[in-house]
Amino acid sequence: MNIVYATSDLYSKPALISIKTLLMNNTTVDEIHIYYIEHGVSDENKDLLRALIEEYHRQIDFIPMPETFSQIEGIMRADHVVYSYCFFQDILPETVDKVLLLEGDSIVVGDLTELYGMDITDYYFAAADDMQNKNIHKGLGLKNSSPYVNCGILLFNLKKMREEKYSKKIAEIIQSGKSKLFFEVQDEMNVAAEGKIKIMPLRFNAYTMVFLFDYENMFRFRKPTTYYTKEEFEDARQNPVVVHFVKTKLMQPRPWIENCTHPYTQYYLDVKAQTALADMELWPDKRGFMSRLLGGLYAKGFKRVIAVSMGLYRSFLTYFSSLYKHM
Repeated sequence: MNIVYATSDLYSKPALISIKTLLMNNTTVDEIHIYYIEHGVSDENKDLLRALIEEYHRQIDFIPMPETFSQIEGIMRADHVVYSYCFFQDILPETVDKVLLLEGDSIVVGDLTELYGMDITDYYFAAADDMQNKNIHKGLGLKNSSPYVNCGILLFNLKKMREEKYSKKIAEIIQSGKSKLFFEVQDEMNVAAEGKIKIMPLRFNAYTMVFLFDYENMFRFRKPTTYYTKEEFEDARQNPVVVHFVKTKLMQPRPWIENCTHPYTQYYLDVKAQTALADMELWPDKRGFMSRLLGGLYAKGFKRVIAVSMGLYRSFLTYFSSLYKHM
């Protein structure tokens, strides 16, 4: 397996926990080669990562985020390393035709063999449907029938992306600024790859909303145009392989931050206790008043009320944002 991570120095700490879960739950895989695209990761943190990899007799290569890609006109993120997602086909060795991106805010709780073995011959990448509403599709110029996917866990077909000059296409989209709505890099990747994205089972990217709401309340909140079946949704809740701690205002903060209530928080902390970061204090909880209020209401069981009210708010927000994009 070829695996890729991409982080700044700050997020190399959560990434170390993620890598630990990857290695401990995939010991039967013959080879695991990790490519780590880094932006200013300290020598100390690199040494911690190397020691972990050596413990499992695996391989890791650190690759600085190339300045060529971090200086493309139109890039908005202060931490440019996330833009490496758009250019793995250029950054990674040409001998790497297939690679699995795992974000540092994820943990691997099962065997990745099925995911990595997916046939993506005719696609740029495989990803999980993010189940977004029609306004996001409209704002980005996507067909309602085209899934809008979450770009935190991606299985890339680098060979096809090189052959079809994906880099040129995505660079033009970034420079135009027309495909930035809410999620920037994710928006741009969805636009660039429309029609060439394979949908992976949701259990391979069980993002926070999967645990936040049941199936019915998910619909009230997201109002998606494309989506998984209830059986697929429940399978991801009960049998996740990759748990992705996507930031939300309700089930927030995340496990490396104080006061996290995600159901996989204890799993994360138990793994952390087995690493060189065992004594590292949790980051302070810096949520604002509204996030704390929503979190409190959620904890008291007002899930349907929150799903409906936040769903309406989200619909209005995305509607006016998409309207603005077309003015």
